[in-house]
Amino acid sequence: MRKALFVFWFKGYESASLTDIEEATGVARMSLYNVFGNKEGLFSAALQRYIESTKKLFEKYLENNDLESLERLVVAYASSEKLGKAAPWGCLMLNTIMANEGVSSESHRMIEGFRTYAIDKIETVLRAACAKGEIADRSIDCHAWAEFVFVTMWGMKAAIRHAGSTVAALPVANTLSHILRGLRVAPVFDRTHERSGARPKVEKAKKVRTN
Repeated sequence: MRKALFVFWFKGYESASLTDIEEATGVARMSLYNVFGNKEGLFSAALQRYIESTKKLFEKYLENNDLESLERLVVAYASSEKLGKAAPWGCLMLNTIMANEGVSSESHRMIEGFRTYAIDKIETVLRAACAKGEIADRSIDCHAWAEFVFVTMWGMKAAIRHAGSTVAALPVANTLSHILRGLRVAPVFDRTHERSGARPKVEKAKKVRTN
């Protein structure tokens, strides 16, 4: 299945032939038909595997439900963590939507299901960050912000596919991370010494004796 997934991911649904898949997997066409029924059935299985893998990435990085975790997800998503040779191919889901040729309504339903999942996941993180006082403006529309973050993340994948390199996504990833950091409450510093004009006392480091 992994090799069939790579064929669809690299070539796209319409351009990937059963001959390509036979050559990549070493599985005869009749055996593929017996298991998956047709090319669309095989693609749906490959797409489902891709979606589940991407969900695991979200679960891994968003476990703590804080802004720092969301920033780490953005970086990992842009760098196409652990994708190897497939890293420059962008996102199979986004590639499928953009091509929009020969793909069934079922595949589009699966992709929409992931989009909803991802936005809900990011929104949960933002709401948790508001509740914990991480975000300065607690009146922000967390759902709208979640949509903005996710659409930007998909945009990074489009840039990668177009350029054929993950480097193309780095400026967007860095900017998105900067925007997310801007949501945070500013740290509070003790300015007592500034008001009094006195310098803060700094303890000298103790020397460690050696035998």
